[in-house]
Amino acid sequence: MIHRILKDQRGTVILFVAVLLVMLLAMGGMAIDIFYQTTVDNELQRSLDFAALAGAGKLGFDATAFPFVRLAAQSYAAANPIRNPDASTVDLSLNAANDPAGNIVLGNWSGSAFTPSLDPTQVNAVRCQYQTWVPTSFLRLLGFNTLPIGASSIAWGPVPLNAPPTSCVAPIAVTGCQFQDPDGGAFNSAGCGAPISFISSSGQAPGTGPAATNTAAWANLSGTGTPSVPDTNAAINNAANGNCTAPTAQTGQQIGTSNGMQQTVFNNLQDQFVTKYNLSGIITITNSPSTGNPQETYAGKGWDLIIPVIDTGSTCPPGPINGNNTITSWTRFVITQVINGQGAGGGFGANGRCAVANPADTNSWTYCNDTNLHSSFRGVFGYFSCEFFDSPPSPVPGPVTARAEKLQLVK
Repeated sequence: MIHRILKDQRGTVILFVAVLLVMLLAMGGMAIDIFYQTTVDNELQRSLDFAALAGAGKLGFDATAFPFVRLAAQSYAAANPIRNPDASTVDLSLNAANDPAGNIVLGNWSGSAFTPSLDPTQVNAVRCQYQTWVPTSFLRLLGFNTLPIGASSIAWGPVPLNAPPTSCVAPIAVTGCQFQDPDGGAFNSAGCGAPISFISSSGQAPGTGPAATNTAAWANLSGTGTPSVPDTNAAINNAANGNCTAPTAQTGQQIGTSNGMQQTVFNNLQDQFVTKYNLSGIITITNSPSTGNPQETYAGKGWDLIIPVIDTGSTCPPGPINGNNTITSWTRFVITQVINGQGAGGGFGANGRCAVANPADTNSWTYCNDTNLHSSFRGVFGYFSCEFFDSPPSPVPGPVTARAEKLQLVK
């Protein structure tokens, strides 16, 4: 009887196939769920890549940019959802406290490692990280209702070594002659750092010949048209008070210029210059001749500003600068002396006298001694640098993307 039972194997194949089908279904279901997990995980990685790049693109020069960095990363993550029926939106917390375990972490990328930081001088990267769960289908039969997914992305936005100038834009324009023709004497690319002079409406210094000594003029920072007295005074006051309002005029646009001697403007400029001069430390201006070796051309006190460089044509020096001229770039300019022919009182600042005692500016000092006094002489003297800016510096730290810096996913 036992032998007959053991010998009777009917139904064994069916049992074997049933067990095998269960195993195959389990393995197939596991493969499908794991494939789905991998797919959504890759989507999450891409979402965080976008978020990190967007955040790094908003990095600026100080901590005022940080909130915009976090908002950009958060919004880009939300705009790139994943195929997760339970939670498709990648909802990154802003993490203002910069917890290293948070979703959006600011820090420094050294080239091999990321270190969380809120020190503005040490933040050049953004790390976005996120973890969640995706629901399963077949693995639920084995008691696994969800599978974990997670991703992390670090984007590096290299902040320039030097922040944009903190100086304000002044309503004075310098001719581009200074940067032309390397064989043309003082007015050439090797002349960066050379003195400029804004002498008078005739473009002529006292005791000189042709009216050809002007290399600068009043500028209308709002566009074309002769710069008005109220607007020029307002721009001078804003620059002196640190109210660095961005000018309306941009590179490539024309602005109005004038060598007209606006007396109230000169009085205001002199007063503001004396205050800024007395409060300043030593300011150094260097040039970069064709040898490439920077040379110091001025080291003294002054009023540090940013001014537009304009195209005044091929004649150098241009003589009186008036009318509309095209902005070619922006540069740093230090006013080192003001001479006001209508100055009041005695000593420095009186008629035809220099506003301050500044022998460091040899360009103007010759007019500051008693033998060269001219009661009707008005002049602004200073030095410009070889630093060029495609646009006037913004009073608000600009994002990396606005400077066309290359962003990189580094990890």
